[in-house]
Amino acid sequence: MQEKTKNNYVSNSFWMLLEKSARIISGILVGVLVVRYLGDAQFGILTYGLGIIAILTIFSTLGLDNLVVRELLTRPKNTQKILGTAFGLRFFGSLLVVVGACAYSLLRDPIETTYIVFLLSLSIVFQSLSVIDFYFQSQVKGKLTAINQVITLFISALVKLYLIYTHAPLEWFATMAALEAAITALNQYIFYKKEGQKISEWQFNFVEAKYLLLLAIPLIISSFIQLLYQNVDAILIARFLRDMGQVGQYGAGVRISQAAYFIPVAICAAVFPGIINNRNNKELQLKRLTQLYSLMIWGAILIIVGGTLLGDYVISFLYGAKFPGAPQIFKIHIWVSLPVFWGTAWGMWMLAIQKQKYVVWMQVLNAILILSFEFILIPKLGISGAAYSLVIGSYIALLFMVMAYQPKEGLQLFWRALNPKNILAVIRYSKA
Repeated sequence: MQEKTKNNYVSNSFWMLLEKSARIISGILVGVLVVRYLGDAQFGILTYGLGIIAILTIFSTLGLDNLVVRELLTRPKNTQKILGTAFGLRFFGSLLVVVGACAYSLLRDPIETTYIVFLLSLSIVFQSLSVIDFYFQSQVKGKLTAINQVITLFISALVKLYLIYTHAPLEWFATMAALEAAITALNQYIFYKKEGQKISEWQFNFVEAKYLLLLAIPLIISSFIQLLYQNVDAILIARFLRDMGQVGQYGAGVRISQAAYFIPVAICAAVFPGIINNRNNKELQLKRLTQLYSLMIWGAILIIVGGTLLGDYVISFLYGAKFPGAPQIFKIHIWVSLPVFWGTAWGMWMLAIQKQKYVVWMQVLNAILILSFEFILIPKLGISGAAYSLVIGSYIALLFMVMAYQPKEGLQLFWRALNPKNILAVIRYSKA
């Protein structure tokens, strides 16, 4: 049984990485065509709208993602109640996101921009059903999630290519976010039903809701702060420079850089149940954590080196002459990969040992640093200032992150993770 479980974790990681790889390929090939078709000004409006929605998304997600997975693992008898309550909270929160995003845009932007924000925000409503993915993660069935996303990506890619071919207006591309979320939700329902499960058995419970929200308060705060400093750059560029074209130039460069961010999320989601299940074996748990950290560090280094050396050629080739500012932004922003990769794994570890408060303090520090630099550098350096702000702030925060909880152990884990031999151990995980 134990050998089967270990193989499940490896298989789960493989499928989730396969899905994220397909997402990256689709995002680069089809996404670049969309960006080139829209041009910097229209793409800038999309980037701006997505930034507003991303910041408000916390009212829908409520920091429940990994928390619900943990609760499903530790309280399997309450599965229906946990899923039903999480869905109810997320659905109600998604309506708040739609109203909040539209209200903000209506006060600051032309009505045409507000309409685009509204269309983009509809995707959050469909994403409420993603609680099904939490169940699949707790059962180490990432294969189902991967297949679902690949189907969605394939359909989405075909529709986007058709929209480009027919010279569709911006509104249709904004609607694609909701369409993708709707397809994903439908597939989740189908797979969940095939697993012999029924959504009709879900139960919303006010006591459970209160319990989950109390546990999630630190995560809600930290997630909101993280979403704020990760997405406010497009909004600040629009406010300081008053040029959606510049927002589009910045968004085009960042889009390719951020494509790799799916990797740490996929890996951590796949191994999270394994680290939780090893909670009674501290030595083995720290061993797995070190291996995960090593994978994060060296994966990020490989991406940074490749991006820095090939950035000019690759980005110029992808976007052409319409986006002259994108290559420089990409080469700067790609350096954020290391703090992002490490921070994703570190945040998961803090959740596993129920030390969410450290995540909150680190997010607060990161937000203060990045926002401070952005208010100084964007007016002086333009869109490059936004990229430099993220890099400088993220690396300062990384230093504090390593030593935030039990500094001696944190430094030891970081030092051990620098050894690339750990990656070989990850490959041999099923035989460990």
